[in-house]
Amino acid sequence: MKTGKDIFDAAMGLMDELDREGRPDNPDTEEYARRAPGILNMMVAEYRILAGEKGGILPLEALEEPVLRIPDVYAVGVMHYGLAANLLVDENPAAAGFYEQRYEELRNIYFTRFGAEPDAAVEDLYGGIEFGQFGRW
Repeated sequence: MKTGKDIFDAAMGLMDELDREGRPDNPDTEEYARRAPGILNMMVAEYRILAGEKGGILPLEALEEPVLRIPDVYAVGVMHYGLAANLLVDENPAAAGFYEQRYEELRNIYFTRFGAEPDAAVEDLYGGIEFGQFGRW
């Protein structure tokens, strides 16, 4: 299970905010670290909606906490682009736009694997149209 810190570290790498030793924890990233848990909570809620999951979420209060109910591949393969986009939206709109497009592209690719249920019943909302029996509108 990945933590908020794993996603944050990947986003800092994308944003070129690592220090000389390659660490994401430095004075330049303190503001990003304060903003990240709220953004990650929003993204977890978005994931759960798109996945068709119901029920509440357990909010992430600190980056060291695990991101619950999110597959690892989605957490570190998709979410860091969305986090980078949201962190840079005021500071660098061009970079934020690029990261947002990449996030949406990867998110859509990820969710295409959730196809329609082949045995799901289709409800007929038109009532008799297939037999040429049209009702009055």
